[in-house]
Amino acid sequence: MSTEPETSADSALKLKIEHRAYEIWVDEGSPNGCDLEHWLRAEAEVTSTEPESKRAPKSAAAAKKAS
Repeated sequence: MSTEPETSADSALKLKIEHRAYEIWVDEGSPNGCDLEHWLRAEAEVTSTEPESKRAPKSAAAAKKAS
């Protein structure tokens, strides 16, 4: 877990993902035990449609790991 303070961009992105994950859950009939799958799907959808400038900046550790 990151120790960096959450920015407003982080909060906005998290809310978009949360909302989309909820929509996916409802669309699939509200099954139990699929929360992680729904979250990851929502995260992928939201971040693939967000312009790079609107996405939450990667932490230095995440950026280094991606290199």
